[in-house]
Amino acid sequence: MPTDTGQEIYEHVSAQAWSEWQELQTMLINEHHLSLLEPSARNFLSQQMEKFLSNDDFEKPEGYTPVS
Repeated sequence: MPTDTGQEIYEHVSAQAWSEWQELQTMLINEHHLSLLEPSARNFLSQQMEKFLSNDDFEKPEGYTPVS
């Protein structure tokens, strides 16, 4: 992510947390049938990423169980 947010993530988020986010992101894209060409889909994923990485309540796909 070539942005200030990307730099913040690079400096403060563990590789494990980033990997877990990428898995969740894939599930959200598939479950919600998101097209990343649509700004609203990218905005939704960005909001969910911020919530996930901040340990806030984030959108969970049906049947989602977090990695323990």
